[in-house]
Amino acid sequence: MSFSQKNWWHERNGELGVSILLDAKTLHKEKSEFQDIEILKHDHFGTLLVLDGYIQACQADEFIYHEMAVHVPLLGYVHDKASVLIVGGGDGGILREVLVHDFVDTVTMVEIDHRVIELSNKFLGIQGNYDDPRVSLRIEDAAAFVKGAISAGKKFDLIVLDLTEPVGPSANLFTEKFISSLSTIVTEKGVILDSDSIFISKIGSRFLQEESAGVENLINVMRRKKFLPKIDIYRTNIPFFPGADFGFFIYSQNNISLREPKVTYVGRHYDPDIHKAAFILPKWQQYLLE
Repeated sequence: MSFSQKNWWHERNGELGVSILLDAKTLHKEKSEFQDIEILKHDHFGTLLVLDGYIQACQADEFIYHEMAVHVPLLGYVHDKASVLIVGGGDGGILREVLVHDFVDTVTMVEIDHRVIELSNKFLGIQGNYDDPRVSLRIEDAAAFVKGAISAGKKFDLIVLDLTEPVGPSANLFTEKFISSLSTIVTEKGVILDSDSIFISKIGSRFLQEESAGVENLINVMRRKKFLPKIDIYRTNIPFFPGADFGFFIYSQNNISLREPKVTYVGRHYDPDIHKAAFILPKWQQYLLE
């Protein structure tokens, strides 16, 4: 088959001018109330979820992101019972990994677009059990949910921000106002987990969140405003996220370190050695901790 005969799809690109090019079949495409949704199929990498032009999950490597986003913050601290809030997460992978642990007492997932959940369940099949009695699924705007949680005095031990790039319904969450409010619903021992693709350029580290929409990413908001004073960073490589190098940012209001696993667990990617090694940053990223 010649180059011109293939079904070429390329990811949206921002100011950096780079994107992934795939020979993939489009299984489904629609414009929901909130965003453009595409489901792609690749012979070797499986089914992919695309929102507003950006790949969100790929069957071949999704477990790397989902395991690292959940098990590092949950297993780096000894919990009797843990309450978890997932902001976004419509593909269901974060929910799947959270529910692995019996000490997780409650899981609240707030997703604005029910179509992302429906299509992910149908085509990707990577979701956790929404019928688990510990799970509360809320289809609403995260900012409105957080406002209600503040009024109700509700707090969480782990808040996972599993957001799209700030070009669709997530855009209003990449603000000082939202991160300030979110910081008030974390327990004293709790953490917020944020993440982003990290590029290296001639001038140093650059983030997809900044390049995709020209906005400040959340780690820089937190560093500047110090809504939660403790920031720690760990990393992994995820092939289908732009740049492949991927950073996780832990925000907390105490000096508890999550760098050593307190519970032994082995997943497809995560294990205690991977947990510890993930906090070793190359010199070009270490300045982010300053």
